[in-house]
Amino acid sequence: MRQRSVRWGELRAPELRDLAAAKAIVVVPVASIEQHGPHLPTMTDTLLGHEVACAACERLAETQPCVVTEPVWSGLSEHHMRLGGTLTLDFQGLFAVVGGVVRSLSRHGFQRVLLLNSHGGNVAALKTVVEELSIELPHLQLVTATYWQLAVDLVDPLLETQRSIRHACEAETSMVLALRPDLVDESVFDEAACPDARDQRDFRDDGAYRWQSFADKTPSGALGDPRAASAEKGRQLLDLTARRLAEYLADPGFWGARG
Repeated sequence: MRQRSVRWGELRAPELRDLAAAKAIVVVPVASIEQHGPHLPTMTDTLLGHEVACAACERLAETQPCVVTEPVWSGLSEHHMRLGGTLTLDFQGLFAVVGGVVRSLSRHGFQRVLLLNSHGGNVAALKTVVEELSIELPHLQLVTATYWQLAVDLVDPLLETQRSIRHACEAETSMVLALRPDLVDESVFDEAACPDARDQRDFRDDGAYRWQSFADKTPSGALGDPRAASAEKGRQLLDLTARRLAEYLADPGFWGARG
């Protein structure tokens, strides 16, 4: 079966019924709408997660049916609220929305679903969502992963000022420059730049978790240095993360013993 599109919202109901019958993989991007410093749009995480998912499934669709739902665009972003521009859910709200999407997919006959995260504040919550829904829907192969964590070994060598993906940083700014340069205000890069302590040699992680407002970490709302960003670097980052995601989706081991 040749897919006309990997984007759920562009497909018609008969096409989606055929995809369910063909045991298509479904990717559900779960993101956020939150402040991203003075230079990036609040839709940054939603834009990046959705585009990486679509690019990965476009690669995969040649050999494995797959489809990407519209993003769950609001996540757990309470830690960004003091900086303005942020729309947040509580855990109950996130669980209700994601649970409704996953149950809908299950009722339509889809059997493998990835909750692809693109916001750091969702990581722990989505693990709990997967645990709870896997008990409720034992026939469903349900996985969550954060797109940049799957490709950290590919991403890090491209970055000049940081390790991994931060927030409104060199990496995220590069990717938005590649996708939507019209939404990036390069005139305030100097104002936005704020180093992340995790990239300093003397940083120590004692393994304990303490909640902290993002406003206490950075006055600008960014964590990283967008001055090192470029559209070409963004294109490379998007390509590498999509390629790695496609590899995982095609791997039966990614889906567990039943894969």
